[in-house]
Amino acid sequence: MNLSVEKINLSRTISSEIVLIIKDNLLNGSLKPGDKLPTEKELMEQLGVSRTPVREAIKILEAIGVIQIKRGKGMFITNNLSRFTLNPLIFSLIMHSNNMKRLIEFRQHFEILLLNMIITNEEKNLNKIEEVYQSQVEKMDPELSPEELAAIDLEFHYAVLEATNNPFAIEIGRTIYEIIKPNMIHFKRKSNIERTLETHKFYLELLRGNDFNPVEVVQRMIKNNEEMIE
Repeated sequence: MNLSVEKINLSRTISSEIVLIIKDNLLNGSLKPGDKLPTEKELMEQLGVSRTPVREAIKILEAIGVIQIKRGKGMFITNNLSRFTLNPLIFSLIMHSNNMKRLIEFRQHFEILLLNMIITNEEKNLNKIEEVYQSQVEKMDPELSPEELAAIDLEFHYAVLEATNNPFAIEIGRTIYEIIKPNMIHFKRKSNIERTLETHKFYLELLRGNDFNPVEVVQRMIKNNEEMIE
């Protein structure tokens, strides 16, 4: 099949443009759940691009659940596309997701906002966050795969999101975590599991109190994440 394609915007990376092309074809109805996508070679010919950006775009689309690769059969639009999968915010963040330093910086400032929203809530409830943290202490094991450990890690952050009771914070937060999830490969070392638990404990200590210096906290959190990625 031929995709509906407008002129590629060279102000962005080619792989990002390919992702947007697939998204636009889904939104305008040219592509539907279950449809088979052109092969890598066909995409290269249709779009006039090289193999590398096509493969990069495919990895992104697979990671966020837009496409499914069936061995020996090809690439297909997944049958369980959700509103979240096509969230424009996800694709907007994808455009900048290669700038890891800025992504870390934004995430940490956003998480400070979340903590402050919970702390200043007169009816704050930390029970779920406490419960998730205790379960992480028990569940995080070096024998688990990085993917399994990343999922356990995110359980804590999702609990923090829910504790804000703010639909805007929850929607944006889930989008941020969906983007960074494929990059959470730092659990290959046991020391980073310990660091993650220490960070979550630090979050809890902040939430239990009512006063903290946001600048110092952000700097500590950014340094922590940069060291884990390195």
